[in-house]
Amino acid sequence: MTCNKKPIKVLDLFAGAGGFGLGFRLASERYKLICSLEVDKWAVETLEANNKDNQIIIHDDIRQFDTTKRIMNACPSRPHIIIGGPPCQGFSVAGPVKDVKDPRNSLFKNFAQWVSVLTPKLFVMENVRGLLSRKNEEGEKVIEIIKNTFSSIGYAIDIWELNAANYGVPQNRSRIIIVGNKWGSTISVPCITHYLPDQKIKFRKILKKISPAIKVITAIGDLPKLRAGEGREQSEYTNEPRNDFQRYLRGDQNILYNHVCMWHLPRVVKRYEEILKGLSLDEISNELRVRKRNGNGQISSSSYHSNYRHLKPKMVSYTVPASFYSNFIHPSQPRNITSREAARLQSFPDSYIFKGKRTQVSSKLLIKQGKETENHLSQYNQIGNAVPPLLAKAIANRLLEFLDENDK
Repeated sequence: MTCNKKPIKVLDLFAGAGGFGLGFRLASERYKLICSLEVDKWAVETLEANNKDNQIIIHDDIRQFDTTKRIMNACPSRPHIIIGGPPCQGFSVAGPVKDVKDPRNSLFKNFAQWVSVLTPKLFVMENVRGLLSRKNEEGEKVIEIIKNTFSSIGYAIDIWELNAANYGVPQNRSRIIIVGNKWGSTISVPCITHYLPDQKIKFRKILKKISPAIKVITAIGDLPKLRAGEGREQSEYTNEPRNDFQRYLRGDQNILYNHVCMWHLPRVVKRYEEILKGLSLDEISNELRVRKRNGNGQISSSSYHSNYRHLKPKMVSYTVPASFYSNFIHPSQPRNITSREAARLQSFPDSYIFKGKRTQVSSKLLIKQGKETENHLSQYNQIGNAVPPLLAKAIANRLLEFLDENDK
């Protein structure tokens, strides 16, 4: 790879906090992020705080760019690659049965319109694994609709099913990556660099060439200890980095951003202490169990399997969702994890700053309070929604190899 090769211009749609674009920047100096489009106010503030390429950041709804002229006027120059992750909640396998009429399910068509107008050499679209099994109102498989949409505008399509843990992200996070190219070629998946404990047999032939997946304590074990309600948006490190992963994410940072713990009731702290001892929610005493909201102290009968998950030190993290603030308990401290700890589990470098409130109340409650205009993505939402930068970096490296082989 020579340094005199031409820059590769990248356009980031549905940019969110910028994890996808960051991964391309980390992969090679040849990648130049020229423009990011994002609708959420606080996510845009995060993009602006980390704008290293002096890229154009557009704060707008992609649905407003509904003509060729508007799209051409928005983008400063034709990109070589378009990347993006259209909102995926309507396709997610988490939570209750999804609404096939969910308007978020059709936002890939807006992504496809930009691809059609700007004709990049490649595009990459990220989504959840649930995309493979979802159907629309007519019973058609959504993944086939997407493939046919892009095939009709001249792109050969590959569907990659990747787990971020296989690319150095300390998190068991499976995602679908849809890759399109103008050459009519097949693009193979990026070579894995790490293996999960249950993949030893699957990857036995290359096991000596790759590393074990990054564990939770390896990712966050050097960060300062906090009790409930402690921490600041800017603070100092209290420990030296203890391994290569921590050194890599710290870089030359002296300031620690976004390491602030939520405030917990004393009863909740005691509940966490019991869970840290190895007790399940069903095993802790009644006085520490979860109460019904507005239930006059009655114990809740709801299931909380996705909450109160103890991140054990020597495990690879569960998938970090968009609303993880009450999901995960620190490996050794009776509290939820901070934005910075979650960012580490997503492989964001410590230099990356997240803006907006740390948490946000539900959309329904904001509407009830007449505060619809304050409905933005919190730091936790932004981090959980993001494409892990190290996964994006692996994708970017694979595409760089493909471009060097084909774009002559």
